[in-house]
Amino acid sequence: MVEAVYEKIGPVGAVIAALSFVSLYLFLASGFYLAWVPHSYRKFLKAFRQPEPAVTEAQSQKNPLSSVLWTTLAHKPLRSEIQGEVQYLFQRSFSSTYISLTILRLISVISPLLGLLGTVLGITRVFHEMSLQSAVDNAMLAGGIWEALITTIMGLTVAIPTLVFYYLLRLRTRALMIRCIEDVRFFLQNRD
Repeated sequence: MVEAVYEKIGPVGAVIAALSFVSLYLFLASGFYLAWVPHSYRKFLKAFRQPEPAVTEAQSQKNPLSSVLWTTLAHKPLRSEIQGEVQYLFQRSFSSTYISLTILRLISVISPLLGLLGTVLGITRVFHEMSLQSAVDNAMLAGGIWEALITTIMGLTVAIPTLVFYYLLRLRTRALMIRCIEDVRFFLQNRD
């Protein structure tokens, strides 16, 4: 069964299929992680807002958002530097998420190109087989072109959802960064 599918899609199609699984894994792993982070962060904020904060630096390190908040408040940046400092610390704390985003973006760009490569290779193979025969069989020509075009379909089928995954995760990370910037500003204003 696997050999028959591989024969239909070829090596380029197999790479595209593998990229689809990588894309789905990165989306699910990053999505669950970005859903857990705010939940844990809300608990940290609740304890941090107490008159006598019931949290320590070690507890802040358990969550990347609370770590960014803690570190920024410890540095006491100028008002004009808050956004830059939070962005730097945020990117450092969420480096694995940013790597996943980069890989998702890369998959969304190269999947259609790989599909096109598979199509060109498939059509080249069909024309080569036709050149070896004295009479051209229309059924063989149509079947060969169908096989060649399947990789383009696969490439687009992987690229479109992967691009959606990328933008959903990017929007989520951006929302978390904005929330962290607002929380830092709130705490710095209330401590002055």
